[in-house]
Amino acid sequence: MASLRIQERFVSVQGEGALVGVPSSFVRVSGCNLRCVWCDTPRSSWAPEGEATGLDELVEWCAAGPRHVVLTGGEPMLFSPAAELSQALRAAGHHLTIETAGTVWCEGLQADLMSISPKLSHSTPWRRDPKLATMHEAARLNLDVLARLISSYAWQLKFVVRTAALEQLEADLAEIDQLVAELDLPKDAREQILLMPEGVDDTSLRAGYLAAIDSCRARNYRLGLRLHIHLFGHTPGT
Repeated sequence: MASLRIQERFVSVQGEGALVGVPSSFVRVSGCNLRCVWCDTPRSSWAPEGEATGLDELVEWCAAGPRHVVLTGGEPMLFSPAAELSQALRAAGHHLTIETAGTVWCEGLQADLMSISPKLSHSTPWRRDPKLATMHEAARLNLDVLARLISSYAWQLKFVVRTAALEQLEADLAEIDQLVAELDLPKDAREQILLMPEGVDDTSLRAGYLAAIDSCRARNYRLGLRLHIHLFGHTPGT
């Protein structure tokens, strides 16, 4: 079997999305085509690290853990061996979630849930690194790929929104509403769209939930919790 560069792997509970609280094995692929200014996994994007790991070793490691497996990154869809790994994991009876920004298509990839996190304009690191910001801005949204993922897999859309100021939240919601309209998502699918307040500590997240809840009610979007931060803090391997 081939290999993937893996930044970390660990067993925890899913902290985000429709499967929050479910015990899961996490396999984090190193390498990303985006550079989000607030990236919470910089060792798989801004400064990628990790060792090439055989797919057979990863399958064996997952076999010793929960039924649910999460393949995350970085951006796992960049790497063709992810398709072979996904096929092997599902053949072994695992429920597989793929966490992706939805900017690239990976042929042959299998998944029980495609957890897609399209990046809004506030993610672009204009002040931090203008050159990388230009790259990020050009790549952060791909409507064709998003539409193909949504039509091909069970899916959820997770959006990081700013809630510290009302005008920031309104700007982010305007982008989300436009994207939802462009993707022509039906109203009965709105519960698959999550608003996740930006924050890396318990206090800021709780304030963010309260700030975002009215917008969720008005649009029938789901409020996206970040259970792992409440349980463990902003800590790798959780």
